[in-house]
Amino acid sequence: MIGDGSWATRQQAFIAMERKHDLFALRVDGWSPWRVMRNFVFRKLEDVPLSQPGRPTAVRSVEALVATFRLIWLLLKGEDRDLLVKTCRSGLRVKCGDQFRDVYFDGLLAGDFSYLKMEEINSPDFDEQAASAARPAELDPVVFTFWGRILGMLLPAKTGTLCRSIADTLQRELGLEVAPDVLRMRISTVYWQARLYQLMLARIKPLAILVSDTGEYGLRIAASREKVPFVELQHGIFDANHPDAIPAWVGGSAADLILPDILASRGRYWIECLAETRQGRDHAVPVGNEFIDEARLRRKERATARALHLVLTTQGLDSKRLARWIEAMTEAAPAAIDWRLSIKLHPVYDQDNQDFADLQEDDRIRVIGGSDLPNVFDLLSDADLHLSIASACHFDAAALGVRSIIIPLAGHESLLHAVDGKQIFLAQDPDEVWRVVASPEISEVDRAHRFSEPNFIANMQKLVSRLAGLEAADWPLRSNIGAV
Repeated sequence: MIGDGSWATRQQAFIAMERKHDLFALRVDGWSPWRVMRNFVFRKLEDVPLSQPGRPTAVRSVEALVATFRLIWLLLKGEDRDLLVKTCRSGLRVKCGDQFRDVYFDGLLAGDFSYLKMEEINSPDFDEQAASAARPAELDPVVFTFWGRILGMLLPAKTGTLCRSIADTLQRELGLEVAPDVLRMRISTVYWQARLYQLMLARIKPLAILVSDTGEYGLRIAASREKVPFVELQHGIFDANHPDAIPAWVGGSAADLILPDILASRGRYWIECLAETRQGRDHAVPVGNEFIDEARLRRKERATARALHLVLTTQGLDSKRLARWIEAMTEAAPAAIDWRLSIKLHPVYDQDNQDFADLQEDDRIRVIGGSDLPNVFDLLSDADLHLSIASACHFDAAALGVRSIIIPLAGHESLLHAVDGKQIFLAQDPDEVWRVVASPEISEVDRAHRFSEPNFIANMQKLVSRLAGLEAADWPLRSNIGAV
């Protein structure tokens, strides 16, 4: 048992445990069951105070039943699509005219691809955007989770004593209590999700699958069985410390370990961070980000502002203490500095967050909801300095040449490796912000490009075409059924 040791101690104990017991070598249904447990167990051990907004079970059940009829209709139609894309509703963050674009794939889908777009409803704050989506989703993937769980309860996967054995190991070596039935349910849900996804893939016959986040285990297993190339887009911070990043010492095929054919990373920096993982060693390629590309152009045209613009991005992490830290920072501001602060709430984890409301009594501070405009890329393109605890926006800012400061509150330790004193800083106290502001900037284009490769859309078009064994000029192969 490791008791209440530091996070570094617990993390080391976690890795030592899985190596000692060779957990990645276990197999159920031809794939690694530890792979689908690992993120869940890791997060329980990490125990970071992250706000987790939920959706009522009744609402999710209704959504699943509606999606069931939609899935049946798609299976009956059986129309071929070039691409299957899975994104999330909180990605609808860019307004174009009176419509909203998905920040992950809509730029790519603007080409002549036929596609089926799935959209996870991960935040009710974006329902208005979904009603005005430029490229509406055709299917809610909750149908696969819902029926995966139902079938998993009725016909659980055959795991023998595996779940009891792993539960005992977690308790003995980490002091972590996890019920064997909980582990079995996770395995059984993925087991059935994979079979349901296979039915859909067999009907629409996509040439490639693109997903906007890690953890799509059932879809990846189905893609492997149907021999469809699978591309996972980097979502947020994805480095060697992420629980879905598989250590390089782990043996087994990509299919057995439920790894993507390609991890589409933002830039070379991230691939370097993944050097000691299977993804970084075998699967990662730099592709960039469409909206960083656009923000770079806007930043070049940015007019000189009179007031220093600070941008704070939140994550649902340690919000009360963060608000007090920001208050102390503003009180420490030198009288000679004219400043303004934009606080951008996380689009999922900070719904209706009132912890920052009192800060707005200062007319130099505004709090912007996660689903409200301007979006984070617009804010960063106009920023002089970025602040957050442990947000991926630290690296988005660095990609734009904006200096970024890590605030030393709960969860910040995971980003200490990124501190370089040039682009990314660690604030020892609130006064540090103003010391950084007063220090000279070091601007290097190559350093910024390390965080996000230029020309995202062209890079993705080449990547998808190569995976499908095509030349770019061969697209589209099918009618543009999914386009709007």
